[in-house]
This record gives sequence, C-alpha cells and structure tokens, in this order.
Amino acid sequence: MKRFFLLLCLFLLPLTSQAKVVDYIAAVVNGQPILYSDVVRFARENHINNLRVALDRLIEREILLTQARSEGISVSDKELKAALLELARKNGFKSLEEFKKALEKEGIPFSRVEESVKDQLIVAKLIARDVRSKVKVSDIELDKLCLKVEGKPEREVYYIYTKNRADAEKAMELLANGVPFQKVARELSQDPMTAQNGGYLGYVSPGMLVKPLDRVVWSIKPGSYRLVRLKDGYYIVYVKGEKRGQCNREKLREQLFAQRFQKALKEYIENLKRSASVKVYM
Repeated sequence: MKRFFLLLCLFLLPLTSQAKVVDYIAAVVNGQPILYSDVVRFARENHINNLRVALDRLIEREILLTQARSEGISVSDKELKAALLELARKNGFKSLEEFKKALEKEGIPFSRVEESVKDQLIVAKLIARDVRSKVKVSDIELDKLCLKVEGKPEREVYYIYTKNRADAEKAMELLANGVPFQKVARELSQDPMTAQNGGYLGYVSPGMLVKPLDRVVWSIKPGSYRLVRLKDGYYIVYVKGEKRGQCNREKLREQLFAQRFQKALKEYIENLKRSASVKVYM
C-alpha cells in the first residue's frame, strides 16, 4: 500500500476547480485561480520543500493546459481508460474497479484522479506535437561524437590499500606465492569500499586517477601489479586487462535527445509565459 501511494502522488495533479478549502488565491493564470491549498498539496505530493518552486510548476502546468485547450487538443474515452488502467496496474491493482474502491476507501475521489490523468494526457499531446517532434539528433552528429570516444584505451584496475609498509609487504609476499589478487585484497586491503569486491576499482582512462596511481596503471603491462607509496599509505595496483573504448550510439542518442528536449521544452514554456496572463499573490 505504501508503494501505491508513492506512485499515485507522483501522478496526481491538484485541480483548482475542485478545491474545497477556501483559503486564499496564490496566483491567477489566464483567469484560472490557483489556491494556496493547491500549492501546499502539490508540494507535499511531489516532495518539494519550497512552496514558491511548487507554485512556479503549477503556473507552468496551467499555462500548458490553457494552450492545449485553446488549440482543441482533447483525449478520447478510450485513451483515458487505457491510461487509468496503466496507472492502476502500476499501483498493483488488476482492474479499475479494484483501483477505484481502494481510492474511495482512502477518501480520494476517483473523479479527481480521472481529471488529473486527463489533464496530463492533454499536456503530453501538446508537448509531443510542439516540442518533442521538433527535437532531432542526426547520424552525422553521432558519428562525430563517437570518433572522440572510440579507440581510447581503458584498463581494468584492482588495488590493495594498506596504511603501513609491513601490511603492504605481507600482501606482496602472498601475491608472489601465487595467491590470487582478489583473495589477498579481500583479506588484507584496508579500503572498505573495494576490499569486499576483491579490490576492484573498475575501468579507467588515462588521467582519471591521481598522478602517482595513473602513472603506475599506464606504465605496467596488463596482467601485472606494482607497489606504490602515497601520502596516505601504500597501494598495490593490479591491471587485469585493457580494452578500447566503444561508442554506444543508441545510449548517446538518448542522452543528446533528452538534453535538447529539456532545453526546447523550457524555451517553449518561456514563450507561452510571455503571452500568458499571470498574477502572483503569494
């Protein structure tokens, strides 16, 4: 049930037209009032500590809704039912009827959820048409970016850390006698973050580590290890292997698209704000 309310709160939008608490008007957006109680509820449901931030988000949401409705964007009963069913399933319910009963039991009107979901779908359609459809990432751009990544060497590094030389020499002796590096690291390394994983640090590129360790990593051959002393103690660095960097084109495309989409959405909302009627009283 706890998971249910977490998911539900993330999905719900406060509806000023159904607000029952008469308190005071925090803002008016294109003639639509946003009550202080709406702001408090929205902040609570979305874990926003600053009420002004919550109000700004509500203002933006109302501006988008106004724009979508003015352009005649609507949602069919079929689309709404599908979205409500998806929400119900995400919250662990098998049917809308079961979902509705759970809401009523907690004193949450199903009509409020229904209207909130409908508003979200309307806004999503507007954004898909006016923003998302115009954001592009070309194959040529990906080719250029991948050239910067592909071919760069990466080394798989493990290390054993000790605070004093005696422990470091003991570890070196065990390694010289053929004890596996990971086993020695788990038993003797005094770095709690890596010891339990056999001293595994991960794949590193040139320049990623502090200079003394970086020099060791890139001066020894894969499959070998070396002891190096730093100010905070002793490190036995082991390079297990080396590979060449690879470019994940789809992941890179998704990252670029997300960055550009967020920028385009922000500019789109700012544009709408310039022609919207917004009065803030909070």
